[in-house]
This record gives sequence, structure tokens and C-alpha cells, in this order.
Amino acid sequence: MLSTRQRWSGRTLPRDPEPLLRVDCMSQSDQVSATEVRTEEVAHLSLQIGRLLLANGADTAQVRKAVEGFAAALGREVHLVVAYEELLLTTVGQDGFRTKVGLHLPSMNVDMNAVGALNAIVDDVIAGRLDVPGVSTGLTALEHGRAVYPRWLIAIGLGLTAAALSKLFGGDWSVFLTVFVAGTAGTWVRQQLGRWHLVPALAAFVTALISGVIGGLGMRLHPGSISALCLVAPGMIIVPGVPLINGVRDAVNNHINLCLARMAFGAVVVMAIAFGLFGATVATGVGIPVSGPTVELPILADAIFSALAAAGYVFLFNVPVRDAWACILCGMASHTLRTVAIRLGVDIVTGTLLGSLVAGFLAQGFARHFNAPPVTFAFPGVVALVPGSFAFRAVIGSLQVMQAGSRAPAQLVAETVGLIVSCVLVTAVIGIGIAVPLAVTIGRKRRG
Repeated sequence: MLSTRQRWSGRTLPRDPEPLLRVDCMSQSDQVSATEVRTEEVAHLSLQIGRLLLANGADTAQVRKAVEGFAAALGREVHLVVAYEELLLTTVGQDGFRTKVGLHLPSMNVDMNAVGALNAIVDDVIAGRLDVPGVSTGLTALEHGRAVYPRWLIAIGLGLTAAALSKLFGGDWSVFLTVFVAGTAGTWVRQQLGRWHLVPALAAFVTALISGVIGGLGMRLHPGSISALCLVAPGMIIVPGVPLINGVRDAVNNHINLCLARMAFGAVVVMAIAFGLFGATVATGVGIPVSGPTVELPILADAIFSALAAAGYVFLFNVPVRDAWACILCGMASHTLRTVAIRLGVDIVTGTLLGSLVAGFLAQGFARHFNAPPVTFAFPGVVALVPGSFAFRAVIGSLQVMQAGSRAPAQLVAETVGLIVSCVLVTAVIGIGIAVPLAVTIGRKRRG
């Protein structure tokens, strides 16, 4: 019987009924030589599994568990050190310790299909259904395999996400259409820059600049609409939510070095997006106001556009079609709950905490059910809650204060400080909302 979500290149993983480490009918010297070769092979495959898991969205705890379980199934004791850019594996043998450094990690994304296939490989090795050559073949096919969805569909899906966010922020249908075009074009540009291996921060800057220019020029045709949304909404889909959420999870698991690295990376990318949007305002003449009105949608409309905002990440995260409903449900439930809470008089920080708690618990449940990283469901669940517009407007306000110097109006300074505080608080409660379900899960495992 095949393991859950065992897919790569459209084929099932090869089977071998023989034991994994069989060295019968060998002399003692041949057995020692075979053991040494196999130890190196196990170390190589362990690092490859860890690298692919980390690159496709798994957090540090998941990577360690998978790698150590895989090596233990092959009769090897290993200790894995996960750094932000590389993996360090120490293999314990009868002749001492051997340490091997993994390859430089590529840019970290989320690929639920790949993580599912990797977990299936590890499970099959532990169960004795897969041998070492089969593992090597499966990992090679997986590393060079194709995504479930084509690039053009991913671009359209994220364009729809950006357009749905613009409606949640109070935009009209002309804003919706303009943001859809800008978001789709920006995603296509980002995909091209990724193929050229451009530095992530620079790629985010260029993407925000191009999508912002397209949105700004489009809104020059509709001056009566809320033009700022055409610049802000396309930038929201570039926010590095995956590193930020995994950084929170690393903090909960006491992996502080990785936590700080992920958080610093996320902050740098957000700054790059803000500077790109600022360049778009200069190029198009469509400014991003520091203060803006708050528009509330009817509950049903809020739920529909929240679901659409999460749907784009189904394509980006390579989530199989039959599992897409879980991502959409997380996004719809979290933002709709926050909207209901605010309608009942709850402030935005507390409402965001309630929404992120719901997203966190749903993401943890779906992650265990689908054997996938929780971030696959957590980020689509909170993407509409992320205060990206606060962060971008805060940066724009800071730049205006810097340009004005001592002549900066008191209202501008107050609004900028208020945006910074709101951004920090809302981001913090999103992290808390996602971390609490993880802490509950860890506590149950320890008691068990």
C-alpha cells in the first residue's frame, strides 16, 4: 500500500522486499568496506532529504525528525544541526564520528506536494518498504520534478489574491481589476527573477516597483477610486510570510539562531518592498497616503473575498487540488472571525489575535492530517490579517518625516508612529496566535 501523498514524476516509488542493509555472504573486510560506503551514502541521502524539506517549507523540528528517523531506520545514529544556509550532519559509528556539510540551501519556498512525497519516502524506509537505491532514485526525480501547476496559473492565482485583498481593504471594482493585472504581472516578473537567481531582497524590490507602476498607471485612468490600494495590494502578495511564520515556530522550539535569521530576512524583504512601492509613487505620481479610511464589507462578502485571497496560495504552495479546500477554509475562517469581532466592538489587535488563533488551530490539524508543514495552511489563513499596508505606509511616512526634517507636521509624525505601533502589535498577535496551537501540540506530545 502506498504512503500518503506519495507522488513524484507520476510514478510510484520502487520497492525492494530485501532488507535495507544486507551484507550476507561477505568476508569481514568486505563487510567493513560495505558498511563504510553505506554510512557515507546514508549521510548523503539524509542531508538531501533535510535540504529538500527545509527548502520546501518544513520547519526545523520537522526536518530533524525526518532526517533522524530516516537514518535510524538504516541503522545509523545521526545528529543534525540546521543553520539558515546549510545543514551539518554528524554520523556516529563504531570508528568514531563523521561530520558532513550539506549543500548551500536554495531560496526557501513552500511545496506541499514535494513535502508529502518526502515524508512518504521517509515513512517507507522506516517501514522497510523502500531500499537505499530506491530512495536515491526518488529524491533525484523529486528534486528535478515539475510543479503541479504551471507558472501562468500561479501568476493568475496570486493576481486574484491581490485583487481580493484590495476588496477587503475597501476598493471598488475598478481597483479590483487594476490590482488583478498588476498582481499577475508582478508575480510573473518575480518568477522570472527567481529563475535568474536574483537576490531575494532585490527581486522583491523590482517586483514591487513594476507591479506598483502598473497599478499606479492603471489608476490614473480612474482618479475617483482609492488609488493607493493599487500600489499597496500587489505588494501584499510579496510579503515573506513563510519565513516569518517559521521564525515564530523556531522561537517556540527554542531555535533562536534560525528564528533571528528568518525574522531579519523577512524585515529586509518588507523594507525592499516598501522602497519599491515608494519608487512607484515617484514614477507614477500616485501617492500612498499615510492615513487612510477603513471600509467594512458585509460579512458574506468578507468571507468570499477572504476565501479568494487564500485561494491563490493553493497554486503558489503546490497544494493538490483535492486538498485545496483546507487552505481556503483557514483564510475564510480567520478573517471573517476578525471582521465579526470588530463589528461587535473588539479592537483590531484583539480581533486579529482571535482570527490567527483559529487559523493556527486549523493549520495544526490539517498539517497532521495531510502530513504537511503547518505553514502551508497557516500563511493562507493569515495573509489577509498581515498588516502589510500598515508597514508600507509606515515606511512611506518615515521617508516623508526624514525629508521634512524639523519641519515635519506633528500629525504626520503621530500617524507614522501610530502605524509603526499598530504594525508591531498586529504582527506580534499573529505570531502568538500561530504559536499557541504549536505549544499545545508540543505539550501533548511530551505528556504522551
